[in-house]
Amino acid sequence: MKKTIIICVSVVVAALGFFAIAQYFKTRSDLYTVETTVTTETEVKTTSKSTSIIVVEIKGMVKYPGIYQFSKDEVLVQDVILIAGGLLDGADVSSLNLASLVSNHSSIIIVSNGGKSYILGEGETLSLININTATEEELTELPEIGEVIAKSIVDYRKEHGFFTDIEDIKNVNGIGDAVYEQIKDFITVWGY
Repeated sequence: MKKTIIICVSVVVAALGFFAIAQYFKTRSDLYTVETTVTTETEVKTTSKSTSIIVVEIKGMVKYPGIYQFSKDEVLVQDVILIAGGLLDGADVSSLNLASLVSNHSSIIIVSNGGKSYILGEGETLSLININTATEEELTELPEIGEVIAKSIVDYRKEHGFFTDIEDIKNVNGIGDAVYEQIKDFITVWGY
């Protein structure tokens, strides 16, 4: 009978040992599964990164006016000027903050000494000056147009009548091709 009790106790101890070992490996298996899931989720999160594209137009007093595309998140006015070949002699950027960020679809207009350069956002336009109705004071807001040439424009208008085309302004004394190139984007003749 002692042998039977010893055998029964041995079987019970063995069964409990087997059950404990099975539970241990099952727990280790669950931990391994959890670790795999965490690793997989981390890998998915780190692979999604995109770069934006910024398109900017620059014209006026730069070596290579045109439309430029940048594959970075932030573009400065200075970056656009440099990629366009730099400023031409006589360019006036005193009205611009060269360290400011340029937004997508912006237009940068660089004028010569005495004028005001602009940065226009998408959909923005400049208010054009009507050379048929502008006062001398309004005309001096144009690049390269000082008080003397503004007076000449008004005098020409009085003597010859309204301008029919913006290129007619080249008939005014003191306005040649170079000055015309600086003001053509800022003037209109509508309403004559």
